[in-house]
Amino acid sequence: MDSAKENSEEEKSDYVENEEACIDTNCDEKTYELQPLKNSSKKLSMDELVGQCLIFFLAGYETTSSTLSFVTHILAHHQDVQDKLREEVAKVLAETNGELTYEAVQNMKYLDNVISETLRLYPPAIQLERYADADYKLEDKGITIPKGMGVTIPIYAIHRDSKIFSHPERFDPDRFIPEAKSMRNPYTYMPFGAGPRNCVGMRFALLEIKICLSYVVTKFRIKKTPHTKEELNFHAGGSGFLRPKEVLAELEIREDSFEIK
Repeated sequence: MDSAKENSEEEKSDYVENEEACIDTNCDEKTYELQPLKNSSKKLSMDELVGQCLIFFLAGYETTSSTLSFVTHILAHHQDVQDKLREEVAKVLAETNGELTYEAVQNMKYLDNVISETLRLYPPAIQLERYADADYKLEDKGITIPKGMGVTIPIYAIHRDSKIFSHPERFDPDRFIPEAKSMRNPYTYMPFGAGPRNCVGMRFALLEIKICLSYVVTKFRIKKTPHTKEELNFHAGGSGFLRPKEVLAELEIREDSFEIK
């Protein structure tokens, strides 16, 4: 915490309004305190601000590392997907003069589909645990979940339910084109949970994954090796996170690679 705070003070700069997160802050250079949030009298100290930043980094770490491992394995087995992905990255970057800006990443729709499908097959958490905050009756089952009861949501099983996703074991990024998504209940896909208690590091993790993958596919072709497995094995344990035991792939330098600014 102290190290992170020192770094933040050394690089102290104006806080930028982030409309999406509904945050409106302004750093006071003398006290390092934040001006009140909109419609609120609460202030954040520098320690609280740095603490929140650390949470974002730590919450996104496990998801980022595991998902990058899974998508590497998938792309090694699906060269057609890899080629289409690289074409999109090249096309978008050509429009930004090679700059990988936030807007450029947001325009990479196929990249988003590839990552979404990877997270469907290999969600960061295999299940979620929640407690009912009120009595809830399942009308079609005739069952009432009483207030305070623990509820387990089996994310991994839902994501591979053939009633929701046809041929659920097949990797198909087109499941996440707008037309296909609109036909599904949004709560059948929850790699980061849902609602006010979903993963706090979700957006940060997704942005990290997209940036990293954009760099990799422009520089390398991901290929299978003689030791690459068709099916992955997972680490056993009580962490609740889905982590591959071993991912073996070859990175072949592309002759037609290009620079990203």
